[in-house]
Amino acid sequence: MHSMGNCRAVNYNLKIMDWVTVKLKAGRIVPALATTTACVAGLQTLELVKIVMKAKKEDHRNIFLNLAVPFLQASEPADVMKEQLVEGLEVSLWDRWEMTGNTDTTIADVITHFEDTYKGLEVRDILRGNMPIFFYAIMNAQGKEKEKEKVLSTSVHSATESYPDDKYVDLNITCVRKDDQEAKILNGVPPLRVSFKQQPQSESK
Repeated sequence: MHSMGNCRAVNYNLKIMDWVTVKLKAGRIVPALATTTACVAGLQTLELVKIVMKAKKEDHRNIFLNLAVPFLQASEPADVMKEQLVEGLEVSLWDRWEMTGNTDTTIADVITHFEDTYKGLEVRDILRGNMPIFFYAIMNAQGKEKEKEKVLSTSVHSATESYPDDKYVDLNITCVRKDDQEAKILNGVPPLRVSFKQQPQSESK
């Protein structure tokens, strides 16, 4: 535990601990593992068994647990909240949209795919996490025509600084309804996962 803990510390640039410190910290963790953590793991396993058995939603349970009191209460899970972006298009917190592309797929391709697939939505900004990829307001400003053309023709793989062996990238896209005069940004738009399908290598002659 001392060796592996310090390996992780080096990997994440954390302070290395001596053997005694590791022993003291682990000594405080073990009682927790044998109590609350064990209960939570057991309750999660029960729910997983229900999933394997294809149980109905009403057969599943949310558990509220406090061993200090002690207190345990079970309740039926509610339906996930859904948001209607446009007519006929509902999304939830758990949704993720997919796009099959490759390392040559451009920002323009992403915008075209998005607006063609999800009718009634218009792309505004594209980000990877907090990294800006495309800003509608800036790119459509006067005098930015050449810069906009350059950004749109840039590959997603390059713009997101993805590694050569990355299989995909998740993009956060803000959008508005096409018929909205106020251009109000919609909440709840799922992330778009762009897959980098490997290009077939040409045979050498």
